[in-house]
Amino acid sequence: MNKTNSSSTGLYAWGILVFLAIIWGLSFLFIKKIVVVLTPVELGAGRVFLASVFLLPWVFKGMKTIPIDKFKWLLGIGILGNLFPAFIFSWVGSKLNSSLAGTLNSTTPIFVLIIGALFFATKIQKFQIIGIVVAFVGSILLVLSGNDGQLNFANPYALLAMSATLMYGFNVNIVSKYLQGIPPLQLTAVAFFFVGLVALGVLCFTDFFAKVAAPENREITIYLLCLAGINTSMALVLFNYMLQISSPVFASSVTYLIPIVATVAGLMDGEVISIWHYTGMLVILGGVYLINKKE
Repeated sequence: MNKTNSSSTGLYAWGILVFLAIIWGLSFLFIKKIVVVLTPVELGAGRVFLASVFLLPWVFKGMKTIPIDKFKWLLGIGILGNLFPAFIFSWVGSKLNSSLAGTLNSTTPIFVLIIGALFFATKIQKFQIIGIVVAFVGSILLVLSGNDGQLNFANPYALLAMSATLMYGFNVNIVSKYLQGIPPLQLTAVAFFFVGLVALGVLCFTDFFAKVAAPENREITIYLLCLAGINTSMALVLFNYMLQISSPVFASSVTYLIPIVATVAGLMDGEVISIWHYTGMLVILGGVYLINKKE
């Protein structure tokens, strides 16, 4: 009986992993389309605010049932896992190909493991250390890869994207260690409620609401609603659930499937994918495989 339940849980985790890879892989293409009209600040704040609106029905119950001592951790994941990365990837999406941005996101398991070892007493195995080194080399190749397919030794936007994955590393470890047992829907709703208020404050100083209400921007508004409702709020509820039924490193492994989706979407949208992109991606995937080898 226990084996059957364990098998079912494993299938759920893998199903969620693949689903998240698809919708998060498409997020980078959505971002590239949206920043044609919205500024990176408007997109980042708008994405977080709208996601918090979608999750509002579950906030009240979460506020009543979640222990008060957990609120600091909810605020932490709201900021590190959602607010700051939303702004960062909006800015990166206005400067880099969506395929490259999506591939850089695959550095998340590296930081999950490193931060887990440094701050959360997670043990690192020999193969995982080798995997970190290999994946880091792949990351460097991507950091040096420009949109034109040539090596660019001054690509601050790639480094900026990796700062967001560093924050994801803290987010995954916090959820896994301090927020186990909290229903994922309520957990995500309350975390977004906190940062959604901040995002609304930012939007009040922009032209966001006028732009999304303009008839000529209807297609962009649809992209934004999908990005906030499906690719952000619903996806994070599923991700937080997966963290509770699997390990942090397994859950963060969704990021090595994301580049495949992001690259295919980018190719279909006419982006230039160079040998350096493919090489960096393959090296990162090899490193992440080694990181997960002992899971």
